[in-house]
Amino acid sequence: MDNYQKALNYETVASILNRADSFCMQVFDSISEKCSTAEELPYNLQIYAEELQVDDYIVRDAYSRCRLAFERLDKTAMIISPSSPLWPESVTGIPFLYLLGDASILSTVGISVVGTRSPSDRGVQLTREVVDSLGKSDLTIISGLAMGIDGVAHIEALSKDFRTIGVIGTSVCDVYPQKHAKLQSLVAQHGLLVSQFSPARKVQQYFFMQRNLLMSQLGQGSFIIESRDGGGGVKQAQYSERQGKKVFILRETYDNRTFLWPRQFKDPVVISLTGNAGSLVKRAIQLPRTFGRKSQADIQPSLF
Repeated sequence: MDNYQKALNYETVASILNRADSFCMQVFDSISEKCSTAEELPYNLQIYAEELQVDDYIVRDAYSRCRLAFERLDKTAMIISPSSPLWPESVTGIPFLYLLGDASILSTVGISVVGTRSPSDRGVQLTREVVDSLGKSDLTIISGLAMGIDGVAHIEALSKDFRTIGVIGTSVCDVYPQKHAKLQSLVAQHGLLVSQFSPARKVQQYFFMQRNLLMSQLGQGSFIIESRDGGGGVKQAQYSERQGKKVFILRETYDNRTFLWPRQFKDPVVISLTGNAGSLVKRAIQLPRTFGRKSQADIQPSLF
């Protein structure tokens, strides 16, 4: 598995420093100037200990714990770094991506479909209609495998044989929420599962907001179906806007004055008809119109 040893060594460093990746990456780069970070860490134990300013045994113990955690990785998993030809140019500030599934999907044009974890019946129906239109326009459906809108988006994409990427806030070895264990497996089998977190990372609540940032980087825009003020979907759309990407909102949501968040965006694309969503999204992100693959309803999971 490419980058396995390098990622394992990096996670050892990160576990000792217990700091943000931006800081850990700088330290790891300093270590790479003195030895090969692709070699098994024990060969260069003294260099790591000196750079981290800790005793040898601390590095050795951290490495052992991380190595044990990495053994949980599926043999089909991939680990890519920014130097990989598969790495999306828009993804920054992350040392590695852990993948399960069809990695070629990373090179396709995708739109994040996000929203509340407790959608109304109307929200569920709108999600299905939007995903259908996006998929038929050959756009990849990106979502976060959370309950609610995320789950509906993935299920609809899978049932119609549209490309889908699930971006998760845990490692690819773990599942959250547990109710989506089957759905996560299906996404990995028929689409692509992506995480920035190694198996050695203990899940933290803020990981899920970092997941939203990664989703916004992977997609060409964020489509908010139904969300409460200040929810994760809205936060992700804010990330998209800061990156100069488009934010898409349905007309009936935008005109609903019980929601305050739609008017916080400077120039959202407001879509009146879900059936036109795909073509309007492609026009907004300046892509030519094409027709997607025909529907194949042979993967329909029964999770909801």
